[in-house]
Amino acid sequence: MVLRRSKDFTFKDVTLLVSHITAKWKGEKPHIICLWDGGYYDLGNIELIPLNNDYKGTWSRMMLYSPEMEKYRPFLYIDLDTAVINSLENIFDLVKDGSKFITLEDFYQKGQLATGLVWFPANSEKIAHVWDSYKGESGWRMDYFLRNVIKPDLFWQDLTDSIVDFKPKGGILLIKLPGNANLVCFHGKPRIHDADIPWVKEYVKPKRSVTVIIPYKVDRGWLKDAINSVPKDCQLLVSQGDGNWPENFNKVLDQATGDYIRWLHEDDMLTPNCIDDSVRAIEEQGVDFIHGNATEIIEGSDRVINYIPAIEIPTIQYLLNKNILHSATMMYKRCIFEKLRLNETLNTAEEFEFNLRVLKSGFKLGYCATSLAFYRRHPQQKVRVVAKTEKDKEREMVKELYR
Repeated sequence: MVLRRSKDFTFKDVTLLVSHITAKWKGEKPHIICLWDGGYYDLGNIELIPLNNDYKGTWSRMMLYSPEMEKYRPFLYIDLDTAVINSLENIFDLVKDGSKFITLEDFYQKGQLATGLVWFPANSEKIAHVWDSYKGESGWRMDYFLRNVIKPDLFWQDLTDSIVDFKPKGGILLIKLPGNANLVCFHGKPRIHDADIPWVKEYVKPKRSVTVIIPYKVDRGWLKDAINSVPKDCQLLVSQGDGNWPENFNKVLDQATGDYIRWLHEDDMLTPNCIDDSVRAIEEQGVDFIHGNATEIIEGSDRVINYIPAIEIPTIQYLLNKNILHSATMMYKRCIFEKLRLNETLNTAEEFEFNLRVLKSGFKLGYCATSLAFYRRHPQQKVRVVAKTEKDKEREMVKELYR
C-alpha cells in the first residue's frame, strides 16, 4: 500500500486496511509494507518505508516500479480505499503464474487497466520497462501513463467475480454487499470513512472482541471508577472473592469470550484510547501480548507521573534484572490463557511470574507507545501494605525459576 498524506488519506486508512487484512487472514500473518511520507519503522510483520519521491497523488506509486523494490517482489499492491470483506488469501490463491503482471480492468472503460489492485512479479521486464519509460509526471493520473507503456497479462476480473465496484454504473452506490464480494473498490468519492452506507459504517468501525477482568477482594473506594472506564462494547467480568488476586482472576477466565483479554485492578482505570491502541498494537506488530506506557496518579497530590519503560521489547534476562513491564498496561491474546493461568500460590509477584512464563513459552511481546492505564499510587496498595521482606523473598523465588 502507498500513503501520501492529504485531506483524503491519512494514517487511519492504513490502520483500517491493515486491521481487516490481519483479522481475516487465516494462515501465518502476511508481511505488510506501506510506502509513506514518513520515517522508517519496523513493526514486526509491518514495515513503514519512506517514499523516495515527492510526487503528488497517484504518481507517488511510481516507487512500486523502482529497482529498489525488487527485493520485495513478487508482491500484491492494494489501494488504501479498498474494503477487504473476506481474506486477502483468496486473492493470492488466484495467482497461478507468479510471473504475470495482473491489474484490475477499469470498471467503466472496457479493456483498460486500473491500478487499485496489482500483482507485481519478480524480475519482470514489464516492470523494468515502466520504470525506464518514466520521464516525469504527465497528466493528473498515473493510470493514463501506464496504459501507454504497458499491457497487463491478465485482469483480475478474468479470474474472479468477487472484486466489485462501490459505484456501479448508473451512479447508485453499493447499498448491499453481494454474497460473493471479497474486495470492494472505492475509487474516488465518497471515501470509505465518508460513505453513509450501513455496511460501510460497520466496516469502518469493526466490533472489538475484548474481555476486561476486574478481580478484587475488597473495594478500596475506586471500583466504580474502574468499571466506568471499560468501554461498553467490551465484555466486562467483575470477579470478587475471598481468594487472592490470581484466584479471583482465574475463576472467571472460562467465561471470557474475547479474542483479547486484559486485567484491570479495581483501583486503576483504563485510558480512553486503551482498548483501540492495545488491539491495534497486537495486530499491527503480529505479537501475542503487549505492554505500554501508564499515567500514574498520586492520591492526595496533584502529581502525575508518566511511566515510559526503559526499553520496548525486553528479554527474560532483562526482566530478571529489572522488571519494566507495567502490569496495568498489559493485554494478551486469548490463546495465551488457553495454555496458561496465573499462579495462585503467589501473592505479590504473580504478574511478574506470569509474564516470564508467557515469554518462556514462546509467545511474542510487543509495545504500545501510548498511555494505556491510569495507575493509582495510594497507602492501601499491596506493594505498600505487604512487608518488604515477604515481597523480596517471593520475587527472588520467582527469579530462581527462570534464571
